Amino acid sequence: MKNYLSFAFLLLQSLSLIAQTSKSFNPQQTITADSARHSIKELLDEMAKKHPGFYRYTPKAEFNHFIDSSLSAIQGPMDELTYFRTLKPLIAKIRCVHTGVSLPEQYINFLNEQPNMLPLDVYFTDEKAYLIKNYSNNSAVPVGAELLSINGHPITAIKTQLFEMISSDGFNETWKYQAINNRFAQVYRTNYKVSDSFKIRVATNQGEKEFDLPAVRNDQIPVPAAMDLGKHPRLSFNKKDSVAILTIRSFGETDIKAGGQQFKKFIAGVFKELKAQHTGKLVIDLRNNTGGSDPNAALLCRYLIDRPFRYWDRIEVTEPFALSIKGSAKLVYGKPLKADSGYLWRKSKFTREFDFYEPQQPEDDVYRGKLVVLINGACLSSCADVAAVLQYNKRATMVGEETGGDYGGNNSGLIPEAQVAFGIKVSIPLLKYINAVDQNKNFGHGTTPDIIVEPSLSDILTGRDAVLAKVLQHLAN
Repeated sequence: MKNYLSFAFLLLQSLSLIAQTSKSFNPQQTITADSARHSIKELLDEMAKKHPGFYRYTPKAEFNHFIDSSLSAIQGPMDELTYFRTLKPLIAKIRCVHTGVSLPEQYINFLNEQPNMLPLDVYFTDEKAYLIKNYSNNSAVPVGAELLSINGHPITAIKTQLFEMISSDGFNETWKYQAINNRFAQVYRTNYKVSDSFKIRVATNQGEKEFDLPAVRNDQIPVPAAMDLGKHPRLSFNKKDSVAILTIRSFGETDIKAGGQQFKKFIAGVFKELKAQHTGKLVIDLRNNTGGSDPNAALLCRYLIDRPFRYWDRIEVTEPFALSIKGSAKLVYGKPLKADSGYLWRKSKFTREFDFYEPQQPEDDVYRGKLVVLINGACLSSCADVAAVLQYNKRATMVGEETGGDYGGNNSGLIPEAQVAFGIKVSIPLLKYINAVDQNKNFGHGTTPDIIVEPSLSDILTGRDAVLAKVLQHLAN
């Protein structure tokens, strides 16, 4: 993700919402229907003024009707989880991956202390779901079987409701698949149902079967390596025969340093070696890279495009937010400029985060050989920007699946959090980034691959990297 530059003064100036008073934690606490409706309405009214992409994908009349219908459905007192689940689809309707809702840490800890997790990893492809791993004490559960229902609820209905809860750029669904495929048990518990036992129905070669499984605790289900690299390196470089493979799992400075690396130094060394050895084929693996530092992302593009190019076209903000930039915020960021398209965010004297409007010049060791980039639905934010800019400039062959981040740009940059009822937090991006690409292409979707590769169920079960295998075969031919 892009850097969270939400200084305290900016947060206070940008959002007029009143944070709730801290109280001792009580998971059974409720608020009245009127209080719930009022707090949600107040939040959305303020977001409509400050969020630059609030109506980007959903027309105002349609969105307002959806809000009114959702609020009118609140008929009685709401506890914390019910309030959270009511708010989530409203926020997801904005269709912005940087606009999210999170439960307070105390409530998450409360949930994690109890056995309430489905003891299975589940993989969705299209309208079907399959059991990938079994963490229960019942070894008879058939890994690889199709999952038909959970506690009597069809898996298709569960998936539909979960998708309505997950924020994603535009109309893209590849990020939503990534979210449920990597952490289905957690997503199910928080967004669908908390249960202490599960009756699952599966389809096997011998017909349909049912299994009763007790729930497990959160810590009994491993976090996928793709989502939590810990102190492992985020950057790697190796060669396979005549093909060089550069893997970039993050553009985030803090994230990369956690792996004991420095982005600029590492990348400079890679491209110096590529030039010295006259390497003709390069694969860059950007899968599961959720973004990070814009300077790092733009730097990679300068090593790959051998002529001047543009990275961003502009950054827009809403008029209410533009007019709120005063005092110390104005000194740091400057006053947004009024233009035909609205208010434009300017470069700052104090940070390089907004320095990429002007034509970018190629680096001395720019790579001119054949380039293939691996992408998937977990390519978000600045990573999605890189994919879009490379494709627009016809620099790379994209392989895999559509990026989760929007081709045309995203809402991010400055992302303060508003605190609403129960201490639930809502992240609200204030800057709308417009990439220097064709804005009429892929509206509401990410960068689409030139070569689509979908792993088979066998690939998922065995851990075979079908995407990389396809690319190496492609380059060999």
